[in-house]
Amino acid sequence: MIDEKTGSTEELEPRMVADQPTGRIRVRRKRRRSWFRRHRSLTILMLVALVLLAIVIGWLLWLENQIDDVRRFDTDLGDHRPAQGQGIDILLMGVDDLDGSRDVGDSVYDMLESGRWQPGVARSDTLMLLHIESDHRAAQLVSIPRDSWVDIPGHGRSKINAAFSWGGPSLAARTVEQNLDLRIDHMMIIDFDGFKDVTEAIGGVKVFVPDTVTDPRSGATDWERGFHHLEGDRALHYVRTRYSLPGGDFDRINRQQNFLRTVLDKLTSRGVLLNPVRVSRLADTLGELVMVDAGLTNGKLRDLAIDSRHLRSGAMRFLTAPNSGSGMVGRASVVHLDVRRTRRMFDAMEQGQFESWYAQHEVSELPGTTQVN
Repeated sequence: MIDEKTGSTEELEPRMVADQPTGRIRVRRKRRRSWFRRHRSLTILMLVALVLLAIVIGWLLWLENQIDDVRRFDTDLGDHRPAQGQGIDILLMGVDDLDGSRDVGDSVYDMLESGRWQPGVARSDTLMLLHIESDHRAAQLVSIPRDSWVDIPGHGRSKINAAFSWGGPSLAARTVEQNLDLRIDHMMIIDFDGFKDVTEAIGGVKVFVPDTVTDPRSGATDWERGFHHLEGDRALHYVRTRYSLPGGDFDRINRQQNFLRTVLDKLTSRGVLLNPVRVSRLADTLGELVMVDAGLTNGKLRDLAIDSRHLRSGAMRFLTAPNSGSGMVGRASVVHLDVRRTRRMFDAMEQGQFESWYAQHEVSELPGTTQVN
């Protein structure tokens, strides 16, 4: 029976007690509190956990929907392609104006969406090959200098960045495949303008500049020696700086790689991964930051992210394709790519033997975090 005042219930099995003076048996009913009253703290914790679980599930579903905002483009890499190797090879192409905000004609996005590429309208001055090993525990990021003098299918010899300008990502990928005997699994176009939104979403990153550099065009100090907090437009200026750097475009490659290394460290830090506000802001910029080939479906993107969740910058090597430096071809300043050595390096990656190759060969590698000009 329930007590209306206390909410407790009577014990179903009464206890029999002997009455000493009379010898009669009387019944003593033991009251006990309801389960919820006896476990009030536990009940509250359970309710809070259920509410939090509902919030987390809703947030994860929202993140899942953000993948649908990633824009895709069709590709045509032709026949007689290189053989498939181990791991995953993703060609990264950096542009400065994915959506055409500068009003210089149709944007990269518009041209790829319509299927009508306009030669000369867009360009990609950043070309990188990301190789993720088959166990997803290590990776190599190789920059290919934009002035590399190579054969461009159907166009003769020219600087490699002309391939994207003339024929978009498909021609750029075919150029890499045919010159370096490397099969491209996927392509990703990255809007470097969008990185200012990424840095703002994660609270910025810190880099160290070892030497003060000045811009020879103006004579003004471009970067002071010391630590710099990169966020927004300041981050863009860091990856675009070239004229004031002693190594020119090679130093800019180092800056781009150093920036990506620093962003990767920040992205995989607890300060971002365990901060739902920052993760949400980051996911919200994804659709504006990148375009991927149609073969990189939502499911493949999700699997790639999950499989590579343990990958950190310490397990990545940041390299530049082997070359013999700059030179002149006619009136053009070019980079003489060492195609034979570059092919051997990529072949070692494709065979899952990169570390043994690396131990026996010299290759240009990104310096430590305090040594990048």
